[in-house]
Amino acid sequence: MMSERARILRTCVLMVAAALFFLFMFTPVYWMVATSLMTEAEMLAVPPHFIPQAPTLRNYATIFGIGDPEFIAFAQNRAPAVFDIFPAMINSLTVGLCVALANLLVASPAAYAFSRLNVRRSLPLLMVYLGSRMLPPIMLVVPMFLLMRNLGLIDTPLSLIAAYCILTVPFSIWLLQAYFKTMPVELEDSATIDGATRWQTMRYVILPLARPGLTCVAILAFMASWSEFLFAVVFTKTTASKTLPVVTASFVDTASIQFDYVMTAGVLTAFPPFLLALIFQRYIVGGLAAGAVKG
Repeated sequence: MMSERARILRTCVLMVAAALFFLFMFTPVYWMVATSLMTEAEMLAVPPHFIPQAPTLRNYATIFGIGDPEFIAFAQNRAPAVFDIFPAMINSLTVGLCVALANLLVASPAAYAFSRLNVRRSLPLLMVYLGSRMLPPIMLVVPMFLLMRNLGLIDTPLSLIAAYCILTVPFSIWLLQAYFKTMPVELEDSATIDGATRWQTMRYVILPLARPGLTCVAILAFMASWSEFLFAVVFTKTTASKTLPVVTASFVDTASIQFDYVMTAGVLTAFPPFLLALIFQRYIVGGLAAGAVKG
């Protein structure tokens, strides 16, 4: 009887703890989404409305230049940067996709070499790759800025792509080489007996089977570049190169804060990573698990 009561009590405590954790994690997300659906008057109402009384997509429509011309003109006078959100989304998407593709092109052959070839002093080199993740990014901003300026890449998406690749490729190599080690060597031996070269073996045998690991690496690289702020705010100046986090921060200044557009831009910033994680969660978990326990 006492054991049954203890089990019920433990279950209740765990359920309460889980509910509190859920509220702690998702209340800010809910408030961000709810505020983005409110008008300015409702957003500033006292007491606040936790549920939008008259939800509207007007803030989102304004970003794309759709809707009432008078409201669009009012928004332009109140927050001119609102029309920079859509170009910034395109820039963020371009940079993120290029960084993900570059990680796959560079990290895949490097990781395969580390996992299959007898690379001299490979472990110390891999430790250097992993140790690079421990460096605070702010230490790299000034030297990388000087490098990009000398190359004439400041205020271009290419500067961000190069910087993000420098930050993400070492970890991608570490993750993929551990994933490749989980794959049976006998598959490559069979391909070699059939006359395949090392490159053909990697391209037609290893890479198709390593799809979960490759997907995990691409998504992590995309997420890291999509939400990065420090390098983006230092390397970009104009709408032609600014990314979404930089434009979102521009709604906050010393004079005022446009909370409705901050929240709207925040939803647009958070939605792509959330969608990718929701769709490819199986690949992400599998790739990270393999990279964590092998190697």
